[in-house]
Amino acid sequence: MKVKMDAPSVLAIAATLFKTGLLDAGRTEAKRYFRELEAGRELILSDMAMPDKSTMRIKLQLLPQEFRGNLNFSAFKEHLLFLTAELAKVINAKTEPLVMSDDEGGQLLFNIPALTQIDGVLNALVLGADLRRPGALVLQLMFIDPDQYRAAEVKTANS
Repeated sequence: MKVKMDAPSVLAIAATLFKTGLLDAGRTEAKRYFRELEAGRELILSDMAMPDKSTMRIKLQLLPQEFRGNLNFSAFKEHLLFLTAELAKVINAKTEPLVMSDDEGGQLLFNIPALTQIDGVLNALVLGADLRRPGALVLQLMFIDPDQYRAAEVKTANS
């Protein structure tokens, strides 16, 4: 079963699971989750019943390649907290998020950055989603080059 899901639904699922499954988890459990993600393993967040009575497994991946500085548990948690807050703003505003996708709509990238500065170093975390695996939704926490947002800030200030 190929997963079909609209962008607002993916956002709602992600924000809810980040809050309940990661941010509200006890420190020991949350650190264990972070170590799993940091090691490149996918974390199973939930199994969700679908309207056709099938089950969709929701997993999480961390893609830290563009992270600047030392990615430790505290930095990860702070970035995730900011991202979850940004996702909630879009959900609560009931606006259509800016989404980039592949031709088939199987991979999504939400242009809702969580810009966080720690020890003078700016990073940008965004949410991606992979819907190409049968019976699975893989949420992807991606660090991307934050300079693309910095350039926009400078441009706006000079306008």
